[in-house]
Amino acid sequence: MSDKPVKFAIFLSLILSLVAFWDHHLTSYMKEFVVLIHEICHASAALFTGGMVKGITLHGNEGGETIAVPASFRGSFILVVSAGYIGSSLVGGLLLKLGFSGKNARQTLILFGLLLISVSLLYSKLGELAYFTGIFWGVGILVIGMLGESVSVLTLVFLGTSISLYSIYDLSDFADRLQETDAGILAFWMSGLTPEDLNNEEIPVAVLFLGYLIATLWSLLSIGIIYFFLKGSLGDYHPEEAHTEPNPLERFEKFPGELSPEAKLWLEKRGVDPESGVVVPPEFLADFPPNDQRT
Repeated sequence: MSDKPVKFAIFLSLILSLVAFWDHHLTSYMKEFVVLIHEICHASAALFTGGMVKGITLHGNEGGETIAVPASFRGSFILVVSAGYIGSSLVGGLLLKLGFSGKNARQTLILFGLLLISVSLLYSKLGELAYFTGIFWGVGILVIGMLGESVSVLTLVFLGTSISLYSIYDLSDFADRLQETDAGILAFWMSGLTPEDLNNEEIPVAVLFLGYLIATLWSLLSIGIIYFFLKGSLGDYHPEEAHTEPNPLERFEKFPGELSPEAKLWLEKRGVDPESGVVVPPEFLADFPPNDQRT
């Protein structure tokens, strides 16, 4: 896809459709899928930083949990906790960009489907929601990737839009229940406390301030990531910049001035193209038939 209005129309249509059916029970399956992506990002950060992943679970209320053991260095916990929101934004934006580019859509879907199936088999328990969600979406995405390029492109755009939209919507949790979000968990950890230490007391102001600060930074970063990918996906297309084969006669020096019909005839007999006014060397003229033989 290279036409900006078409891209924008498709993206806007998907946004409006998802918003219109946001509370429909069918949309809940998509929300659980995005939550699974969120948890997979936590797990991936733990593995990439040298830690371990013991399990991924979904709670069925648009919430999930990744049980991981981060690496020994202090910053690994910060990376693992931050990876949920930031990673989801990266996945959504990247899928959106790959879909709009139309390059390797089938291969991307197939790899994405295999990843979901593998993670579900390795890190979720048989019979649990995370297991069924990963297998269901993984197999579905894998099958779509085998159907053809066009349907794969549209599926990538749909998945990228859905993940990006829900990632932004999910940021609203910070305003309602900060202590239950990743930002609250990180704020307690950085303060050296746990929610159990409060004994039903109010959350300290320092923890609240730190939590909202972390949430604000994550929100700005997530929105910025999605905007970056979306801007690149919906970039302007300039047809005049498209690649065209150059005219081979343009590399020769132009013949100056206007020519009379007699002069044109005289020059044509002597190896000059009268129409373009280009002086053609004899060795180049040999590749072209005379005017009376051209069709």
